[in-house]
Amino acid sequence: MHCQLEHSGQANEVGVARKIQMSVEALAIGPIQKDLEQMDLGTEAVFEGFLAAKTLRNQRLVFHITHIQLKN
Repeated sequence: MHCQLEHSGQANEVGVARKIQMSVEALAIGPIQKDLEQMDLGTEAVFEGFLAAKTLRNQRLVFHITHIQLKN
């Protein structure tokens, strides 16, 4: 299952607060896909995984989701 993950937050860069907003293409396979399908759009969660090239020819990075933890 292909999806887009969105993140917004704040990071400290050389002592200066910096606002962060990003969107990343993601991929979920197997049981993780089933968990993702049951989530409502806009649900806040912590996603764990790894980045890898989309294909050997397309070096664009895709986030492969290996674990999802819903935020309370």
